Amino acid sequence: MKKLLSLTLSTLLLLSPVTAFANSAQTYFRGISSTGTMVTGAQSPIIVEHEQLTFDLQEFPIEHYAEEETYLAYSGKVTAEYTFHNPADYDVTAKLAFPFGQTPDYGYGFLAADGEKYDVLVDGEPIERNIRHTLFYRGEEFELEKDLPNLIDGYMEDAFWHFDLPVTKYTWQIDGIDEEEFQAARLGFWWSGDAAERKLMLMEQAGGNNSDDKIAVTRWVENGDIIEVYVFGKPLEGELEWFSENGAEDSVFEYELTFLGEETGTYEDYVFAEWEDNSTVLRHDWYNATTRSLKNCEWDHGILGSFEYMGKMHSENFLRWYEYEISIPAGGTITNTVTAPIYPGMNTRYEPPIYMYTYLLSPATTWAAFGKLDIVVNTPYYLTESGGDFSFEKTETWYQASLDGLPEGELEFTLSESAKPKAPLRSSDVTVRVAVVVAVLAVFYLDRKNRKQDK
Repeated sequence: MKKLLSLTLSTLLLLSPVTAFANSAQTYFRGISSTGTMVTGAQSPIIVEHEQLTFDLQEFPIEHYAEEETYLAYSGKVTAEYTFHNPADYDVTAKLAFPFGQTPDYGYGFLAADGEKYDVLVDGEPIERNIRHTLFYRGEEFELEKDLPNLIDGYMEDAFWHFDLPVTKYTWQIDGIDEEEFQAARLGFWWSGDAAERKLMLMEQAGGNNSDDKIAVTRWVENGDIIEVYVFGKPLEGELEWFSENGAEDSVFEYELTFLGEETGTYEDYVFAEWEDNSTVLRHDWYNATTRSLKNCEWDHGILGSFEYMGKMHSENFLRWYEYEISIPAGGTITNTVTAPIYPGMNTRYEPPIYMYTYLLSPATTWAAFGKLDIVVNTPYYLTESGGDFSFEKTETWYQASLDGLPEGELEFTLSESAKPKAPLRSSDVTVRVAVVVAVLAVFYLDRKNRKQDK
């Protein structure tokens, strides 16, 4: 019976879905009027007369890519072709940002320049574009008002965090724990300092709590462990207030803590210790993402939650963007084409698996007006679901949909190798089926027992 339950539950595994983002938004615009006056504002006069959106999805990604070369060979892409018109009586230059998502779960570990595979075109000719990165937490929802302001030129300014900020790393070694008696040993310290003077981060932090006017942070320890505490800002002026606790019960344990020394440097040294000159991430994007991550994980009294801190900025921590400029003369029209890789979330609980695609339409709300939207999904697979206001029509070679103006919400659709993929059992269904099997077996057992007694 236990074996039957185990086999049934094993069919309920789900790979975390990954959301892919795409669409162009304006970050700023500038123009010169007929009188030579510089024109700026929250919204430029440029309108989108038409957007042709083409998804070219000839293959599904695999569940995990072990080699970067194989990952980069994945061909799934989306192309947005915009017809932009400038109705104003002055020339306009606008900087655009096209977010095309995080590296998916199945490409984890590859901070790859997959965006380098494609060009940005204006009237059919490639133009200069940068690939930008901003901090983005795995599983977060894209929000235009929150994420677009993170895309800034240069280094972010902050009252505390800056290049010359002193950073000191203090190191200790712990020994003397009776590990047979204390198998869940935790070491920590109390802190009640001024956050404007310094901020502290205990590496490998496991927890923390407030008590009156101070805060405690702890980590699990074993004999020989190296304890590291980073202090940003003014160095420590005395010993930390260390304490021990047994995680299994309310008790303390004896230990020996040996101070090994300190290393000093600047915040600039700290931020760029893992950054390389040939990195696909621009230097100021790396700095800004790291600094935002530290600001986001600050607790009371300047304690930084190290388990909330992104630490080394890897591919899963970044939202990637194309950034480029377009110029449109007064009364003129141009065609702007952007192609980007697009990665689906996958649900392998279905038979066959289903692949969920998301294309963000909300960035297009930055335009003065938006005309017609035509969508083509060019794929050999079945489009099994589509959300929102989208009604796809199947042709001999693709699926298509047309809308007048921007709909509410984002574009979402699902593909599969089958027109009707078999849905997985819900946990409640599994429980019912297991209960039915148990009941049947019980009836069978009692029936056999009664028959033997009758004999």
